[in-house]
Amino acid sequence: MLLKQKPEILKKNVDLYIMSKKSHISIFIFSLGLAIVFGGLDHATHSMLDLFLNKGNVVALVIYTLLFMAVTYTGVWMYIQAKL
Repeated sequence: MLLKQKPEILKKNVDLYIMSKKSHISIFIFSLGLAIVFGGLDHATHSMLDLFLNKGNVVALVIYTLLFMAVTYTGVWMYIQAKL
């Protein structure tokens, strides 16, 4: 039940709880897709199987996905902050 309570810090700045579950899922899919595209553009990747079967590539995909998500959430936060 603690998850339903909003922290006081977020109430003062920006309330990211106003985003729907669809928004969070679309940000994840967008970030993962962008990471896969950048992984596919690598000169050492000959096929999409190489991208997913090589352990180093999978770690890079996870890291790039998290980085793209962080940038996207920062942009959303800045947009909401400017809108308010």
